[in-house]
Amino acid sequence: MKKYLIILMIGQLFAIPGFPGFNAWTSSSRLSMAGAGLLIKIPTAASGNPATLSFNRLFSTSFVHYPAGINSQAVAIVFPKFNGELTYVLRRLSYGIFEGLDENAIPTGHYISSDTWISAGYSKHLKNYPISYGFAGGFFYSNLDSHLATALYFSSGMIWYWKEQKSALGLSIDNMGFILQSIDGSIDLLETTENKDTLPVKISLAITKQLAHLPLTLSIDGVHSLYKDYNDIFIGGIFQLPYDINLKWGTSTRKLDQNIRQDIWRSILGATGFGLNFNVGSTKTGIGTYFYGIGGWVTGLDLSVRF
Repeated sequence: MKKYLIILMIGQLFAIPGFPGFNAWTSSSRLSMAGAGLLIKIPTAASGNPATLSFNRLFSTSFVHYPAGINSQAVAIVFPKFNGELTYVLRRLSYGIFEGLDENAIPTGHYISSDTWISAGYSKHLKNYPISYGFAGGFFYSNLDSHLATALYFSSGMIWYWKEQKSALGLSIDNMGFILQSIDGSIDLLETTENKDTLPVKISLAITKQLAHLPLTLSIDGVHSLYKDYNDIFIGGIFQLPYDINLKWGTSTRKLDQNIRQDIWRSILGATGFGLNFNVGSTKTGIGTYFYGIGGWVTGLDLSVRF
């Protein structure tokens, strides 16, 4: 039962019907900023503007742990190609192992439930203009016991840079595509037959700014759902600390939806993330945590290596 509740948290608290895994945390760096920082290159994250650039060969992996034994793993590689960057990503969200029961409550054996994404992307900075563009697409596979759902999805975006102001503005449209195979609504735990198995198409507008008098890169991101009329605003930042240590933080308007008014600390910390990144040579290690207002912490670990 606890596992079902956590799955509901992933899907319902993000206010998007359809596959909840598209909105799950698969990167410690992204959950540390509570979903903000869409213009910062985080290859293992489930969200981000496809036009972002790293300007490095990069191998990245991330592990995120939810309550009740739900976990995500992701691995990505970024390298220059075709005068731009290619990014390949494999992400998996495991909801755990469940005990199967028939209509007479007789055990039928154990089964697993998970979501898997295989994706590739390309991004490039225009030669004569302070603009980068990019696109990404892939294959999504979800299973619940022997029931399967598959989909193809596609995202694209652009980013405009102002070098003197040390700022950028980005626009992207994410999760376009179509369902190849749909899970039978009779066993769909999260959705009604009317709303089941829908890709969460959304438009994102993001701004980053490196402040002049603080060692802080500030990010403000707005997301609008094209399927269901709702908007979210995210705000987060990265503080540059001594000894190549970065402090990440973030929160969002989801704090209002997650506020159950049980106590003041849950109201304050709801939908808030914190994290630290440690840079040693070509290696970057990060740890992060995110708190749901209804209760429960999500924790993660990132590792990136330039090569």
